[in-house]
Amino acid sequence: MKIIRMNDNWNKINTREELIELLKVYKGILSDSMINYLNSLIDLEFSVIRDYISDNDRIALSELEVYKRTVMYNVYNRALSIFKQNESELEIYGNNDGIEGLKVFASLGKRSCKLFDFNYWEDPMSLSLFQTIENSEQREAELLRVKSILDRLYDEKNPYHSKPHTYGGPAPQWAFEHAKKIKRYENMYKLLDAKKELTDEDKKEIEIRKKICELLLEDYGLTNKEFENNQQFLGFGKEKTGLYKILVRKMPNININNYIKYIYLKTNKD
Repeated sequence: MKIIRMNDNWNKINTREELIELLKVYKGILSDSMINYLNSLIDLEFSVIRDYISDNDRIALSELEVYKRTVMYNVYNRALSIFKQNESELEIYGNNDGIEGLKVFASLGKRSCKLFDFNYWEDPMSLSLFQTIENSEQREAELLRVKSILDRLYDEKNPYHSKPHTYGGPAPQWAFEHAKKIKRYENMYKLLDAKKELTDEDKKEIEIRKKICELLLEDYGLTNKEFENNQQFLGFGKEKTGLYKILVRKMPNININNYIKYIYLKTNKD
């Protein structure tokens, strides 16, 4: 459902005309080369993420409101241009829907998957890409991880049972939480161990995320190798799992997150 705000008191992307006027204030302050660089960004000639200036220059420019506003404008509108070329497949939500950012989803039938998320109101700004990758090796590694946790949980003894037939105190609560944790990991193991075929929704998710992510990375002049493995993110409810991770590319004023979801086929060992 689209969100329409009832007033104009929120952080919108500037128009090109507004940025040109704002840039005039800095003409006696910035060098001609920097003015030309900012003009090129405003004209959407290339992505601000591309390495056309040094990180030191980016850090210096990040102190200026005109640069921050130009980054927002450039990232937002270049991404929007890419998505509008594939508009029939996508759900696009931005300033026209009252969103302080740009969010893009693909419909997969009964569900949808996120393709892009730009939150320009964060400090630093946050830009997120999403990939779904077939990888049965990750599944095998995750099976081993969950099994090792289960083995440890099965061997654990209640530390509060000092005497037999003792009632009350922390022992019952520990036993309850321990049994709940075992059940959670047993469910995780069953899901991972179940034979799996890729559904049509799975195949579409892999395909559309790959297509959009490649278009965006090409526009940014980046490859997956330029991202650092930051952390796992949550899967299986609230549980961290090796089947999900975040790759991060940090730049002055903006972080680019690449969310990876591993999906697996049944293997010959199943």
